[in-house]
Amino acid sequence: MDTMLRFPYLTNLFPKEKWDVGYMSATQLKICAYSPIKWKLHAIGSDFSNDIHFTGLRNCIVLIKQTEDTGDYGFYEEAADIMHKTSLIWRMIYTNFKEAAIQAGLGVRAKNSLLYSYRFGFDCKICVIGLDETIKDIPTNKRVNKKLWNRCIGCWDCAINCPVKAIHNDGDKMENHWLDSGACDNFIGLGDHPTIPSVKQFWHKNVYPKLSKKEVAKLNTFEKVKKKYGKFGLPFDKNGYTIHSSFGVKKHNKPVSVPMCRECTSQPRCTKWKGKFPYSLNKDLSSKT
Repeated sequence: MDTMLRFPYLTNLFPKEKWDVGYMSATQLKICAYSPIKWKLHAIGSDFSNDIHFTGLRNCIVLIKQTEDTGDYGFYEEAADIMHKTSLIWRMIYTNFKEAAIQAGLGVRAKNSLLYSYRFGFDCKICVIGLDETIKDIPTNKRVNKKLWNRCIGCWDCAINCPVKAIHNDGDKMENHWLDSGACDNFIGLGDHPTIPSVKQFWHKNVYPKLSKKEVAKLNTFEKVKKKYGKFGLPFDKNGYTIHSSFGVKKHNKPVSVPMCRECTSQPRCTKWKGKFPYSLNKDLSSKT
């Protein structure tokens, strides 16, 4: 058991070409817990968020999974499957994942309010796994960088190209940046843009295709969606589709990627996409297993 709790053993559990692994102490987990999150989406595991009293704080590994699919939430199950093959005592941790990646020295914040992974850029997802026993031989070459990503300094491409102008920047200091999360989320979920996809467009095409375009166009705010379909939003309950708050959309119980806006994470100066994200990349994730 002692050997299994050494950090190099934990990193070797996850294929290096697709995963980056970092260490976070119990104190750093508390820092994440005290860093507010805007919305408890994909709340899986023990909840360390949006409160002031927490029990069971423990050291953790922070996992960053490389993925170009915006709606790829199957990585939670993938990480769990890897951990189930060990004899370790572990649990999924729900907290401020961006802050966790920063505390683990795996990335830095950008002007678009997202985390930029040192290994995978913006093409990634984050999760945290807590371990009951102490992790040994932790890395000493990782540092916590709370500053703005240096490539963002003097650049406003993400704000300029945001279709709803949700990114607000005033200078190059972190405290001068804020995101209109409501406008961003509304566009991602219910946008009607001719070239930038939204969850609603995917839902109309694949789940409720019999609805008229006029009816779908009226669903342009979450208040209207809730009034028509209830508090859980657009129903994924036809043609084999289901939706789970932690694992995203599935078809016949296999993960499906739902294309959505990536304009702020595809600009030429900070990504390989050169300002034109290929939304056609989003496809059935079951083909990648």
